[in-house]
Amino acid sequence: MNKIEIIPLGGIGEFGMNCMGIRYADEMIIVDAGMGFPEETPFGVDISIPNFDFLEEYRDDLTAIILTHGHEDHIGALSYILRKFNLPVYSSRFTLALTEKRLGEFNMLDDVLLHRVEANDIITIGNFKVEFIHASHSLVECFSLAIHTPIGTIIHTGDYKIDDTPVIGKPYDLETLGRIGDEGVLALLCDSTNATVPGRTPSEMAVIPALEEIFGETEGRLFIATFSSSLHRLQIVFNIAHKFGRKVCVIGRSMQKNVEIAEEQGLLKIPFGTMIDLGGSRALDNDEICYLVTGSQGASTFKGMEIQKGDTVVLSARIIPGNEKGISRMIGHLYKRGANIIEERRRLVHVSGHASQGDIKIMVETAKPKFVIPIHGEYRMLFRQKEFIKNHVGNYTDDDIILIENGNVLEIDEYAARVVAKHDLHKNFVDEESMDVIEYDVVRERKKLAYGGAISLVVTVNKQTHTLAGDPQITFQGVAGIDPLNGFAAEARAAVSHAIKDMKPEQIADRTVFKENLRIHLKRYIQKELSSKPVIVTTIVEI
Repeated sequence: MNKIEIIPLGGIGEFGMNCMGIRYADEMIIVDAGMGFPEETPFGVDISIPNFDFLEEYRDDLTAIILTHGHEDHIGALSYILRKFNLPVYSSRFTLALTEKRLGEFNMLDDVLLHRVEANDIITIGNFKVEFIHASHSLVECFSLAIHTPIGTIIHTGDYKIDDTPVIGKPYDLETLGRIGDEGVLALLCDSTNATVPGRTPSEMAVIPALEEIFGETEGRLFIATFSSSLHRLQIVFNIAHKFGRKVCVIGRSMQKNVEIAEEQGLLKIPFGTMIDLGGSRALDNDEICYLVTGSQGASTFKGMEIQKGDTVVLSARIIPGNEKGISRMIGHLYKRGANIIEERRRLVHVSGHASQGDIKIMVETAKPKFVIPIHGEYRMLFRQKEFIKNHVGNYTDDDIILIENGNVLEIDEYAARVVAKHDLHKNFVDEESMDVIEYDVVRERKKLAYGGAISLVVTVNKQTHTLAGDPQITFQGVAGIDPLNGFAAEARAAVSHAIKDMKPEQIADRTVFKENLRIHLKRYIQKELSSKPVIVTTIVEI
């Protein structure tokens, strides 16, 4: 096969759940295995993951998983894909440390082969040679990937921005990217998250002035709420707290673990005597303590620390799409308690880790790809990246910039890039308490229950004569339009009884057919009378 196939399982047309298969000559590597935060949260699920069952048809082709960086939307589903396909995993030291933590929770560490790689390493996996390019992002030790094949090189940017002055580590390695671009790049898979934002994404350093002002003017307790993986931001907070004479108490299991790992690896440099535990923090005056917390996505308490009047809470993180209502409620609760809230709309306390239009221009001009495939983000962002590149970067046409969706099979060779197949990929879900996978059909049924309610129909029949023995029993739960006094339940029972009388004996004798016929008759009656679509559960009792 003289073509490369690109098959996204998630992350296209949505936030999170980033996962992509890249296949050549009957060999496939998987780039990232992330989780998402679904709109279906009200129906008892907390996390969405790609439907890895789709990969069964490629089981014999799968060779490795490569992780671009350690954010949950890129590694959060790793344990679920590894349960189905035990593949070697390649990534950076810090990403693997986060991965080990998650795999350890599932007792999988002894069964998985983890390979540590560094920037500028080149590894050979069958027909693929994968080169790791240092990328700047809100996390550390992140990679863009140059995936070399016999017919051309694919660049996968991962999450990135062109940060010239990162707090931790080096700037984006444009020198290596430029060398690969000069050698020839067939296609660029490019992050679209900030494709609607003009200009360059500010450096992580840009938040320092506002945070220093806040530390200088705050007299009470100070809470900095940010993502536990935002190591640049954590380093800034430790440095500024030390400068202004405040101790830092880290609250939250994920925050504490990430700080511990990053400090052990020498990535996070905490000034001596700055960090203090929760017990020690309670003995300090209010103007001597800063709490570094997770929970900026909807919590108004932090591990038992109640926000009180006079506290200042800095929301130093972007709002995850889908969490807007929760954030709004949280801010309302904090105001009710007398707290002062500072968010990025008021002060520059957060910068994105993703490439804006100026960064995208630098990426495309440096990589010089023949084709561009926008990835990561809602469809409007993919579209805006295409339009921006067409209008502001080089001589790219509609045929050179290809928009794809989850489940598409994009074929690329040196002459063209085209979608040759489309698969309908339903996501799966995870219950965060049990961590069990919940299939799409189950959540769809829960949606129906939430919107239409449920009806239980119990019909008793004579086993010998296959005739009705007593009136059908119908119970309504959460069905709009039902009033115990309006006689509708009696009318529904009569309608079911009438339908049974019209059935042939052989239709009743076959209990599967009988059960489905009852459901259909009752469904049509309810839709006609109430314009409602409840879930109908039918039970046959034989006597």
